[in-house]
Amino acid sequence: MLNKILNIGTRKGKRHAVRMTNLFIVIGLPLLMLNVAVQASEYQINVAEFWLVNAMVIVGYCITLLLNWLNQNDLARAWMLTVFVLDVTLASTRWFGIESLIFFHLIVLYPVAFLLWQDKPSIRNAILVLISVAFLAIFYWPNAPMFPSDLEQQQSSMALVFINCAILLSLVAKLFSIDTQRAHQHLAKQARIDSLTNVLNRRELERQLKLENESVFSMAVMLFDIDKFKAINDHFGHHAGDQALKHVVACVRQVLPEEAKFARFGGDEFCILWPNCKRQQAQTLARKIVRHVANNAWLHQQHNTAISISMGVAFETQRKDLSRLLIDADNAMYAAKRNGRNTFVAFWTDQTQAMPA
Repeated sequence: MLNKILNIGTRKGKRHAVRMTNLFIVIGLPLLMLNVAVQASEYQINVAEFWLVNAMVIVGYCITLLLNWLNQNDLARAWMLTVFVLDVTLASTRWFGIESLIFFHLIVLYPVAFLLWQDKPSIRNAILVLISVAFLAIFYWPNAPMFPSDLEQQQSSMALVFINCAILLSLVAKLFSIDTQRAHQHLAKQARIDSLTNVLNRRELERQLKLENESVFSMAVMLFDIDKFKAINDHFGHHAGDQALKHVVACVRQVLPEEAKFARFGGDEFCILWPNCKRQQAQTLARKIVRHVANNAWLHQQHNTAISISMGVAFETQRKDLSRLLIDADNAMYAAKRNGRNTFVAFWTDQTQAMPA
């Protein structure tokens, strides 16, 4: 439930900033309402004002969630802190008085403003000015003492306020740290994983191969694309084409060895790297993949549609040069298309063979 609330609006805007706004609401709202309840019992405000305070806070923060959902992330953050400032200012003057020391909650907003607007200093500075103006308004509130005169009441109020501030800041800091780490992990995944098919992208495939190139004694490269994929897009639409890509990827994964690396190179072109395999194993796997894709029809709009692939295989035991292997595999793949598609061609250093799938 908590994660669902934190994710409100994240699909339409900046994920990290939106989650931090929602996080502040989730933490701050219960603390504010608890503080209102405690202060109400101590300062004896009437029932109507008690519910008015709580209603203002709840409605104000619900509007923040709504703005996030509407992709108005900057406005949501500014609105949230404005509501917070107004609530604390009114509570410190009109409702509970300065003796309640509620105005100290405004201190929390200084670090929060820096967390929420790291990339927009102009907005952040405007919020900081608003907080400072609120402090001045409270300090110069007419006919009201700055601090409670009773020592016991002073200690009680100060303890409550600073406990609230400590809880709010510690939770925000901890969850901000966790969310920052998750954001970095999400960005790292986006940099190496193809978002549509959830396999590696070309850059990540080349990076991984470069890291382990010295430790492998052989390398098989299998390059393939979907036969007549343009006709699928033209006939069914691009969304259907995306579903066809996912179908082929799922088929390939069902027969792929665990140690093989699978990547999308773009469009409907895919690459498989299988380190430390034998030539015959590479040939057997290529045949198995081509047959498995052909034997598993793609279900689209309640109709089975046959899909096939053409594959080129290159194998090397000496230089393990990926760029050279890719060129050889690419040439072999186009040879497979010339041989009628739905097959594979294996390119060895000494010969080129067309293999029936």
